[in-house]
Amino acid sequence: MRGLQRTLSRAAAREAGIAPPKAGLSVVTTGRGGSFRSVFTFNAMQISVTDALAYASQKIFDFADGKIRIKGGTAKLQFAVLTARASTINDNASLTWGLGSAAASSATLATTMQNVIAVTTRTLDGATTALSTASTADVVAAATLDGSSTAIDLYLNVAFATGTDIDADGTFTVTGTITLLWENWGDNV
Repeated sequence: MRGLQRTLSRAAAREAGIAPPKAGLSVVTTGRGGSFRSVFTFNAMQISVTDALAYASQKIFDFADGKIRIKGGTAKLQFAVLTARASTINDNASLTWGLGSAAASSATLATTMQNVIAVTTRTLDGATTALSTASTADVVAAATLDGSSTAIDLYLNVAFATGTDIDADGTFTVTGTITLLWENWGDNV
């Protein structure tokens, strides 16, 4: 029985898409016939952000070709700053984050940078390298992303609200889970 479950899980992953290799990120996708559940688990996944940009992205999934219908989902994430708080990412910095089909291109996360989970703000209140209070969010509305000619990617996007939140390049981690329920409606090309 265990071998059958493993085979079905691998088949679902091939049909659905793949997660890029990244330390601290694991993805389990289950389902078949175009209907899937993907659970993204973050275990101190590192994200570096530069002072000059004050935003960053991490690609967490490559969907298979087709129209992708995001039906729902939830997220619960915590953040911890690894670099010196007084000289990089400041104490109580205001971090915005969202899940989208495009990588962040500005400190204001909008449109496709947050079209899966809308922008959520979290104060980085963990002392030194401790985890912040959990930040939760839901998929607000079902959305269809057209990946029929170019496959859709999924990005965790982060940004700092003001220039006073970050004084120099810094690194922080993400810990928690995101669960998405979605369908691949196929490729009409």
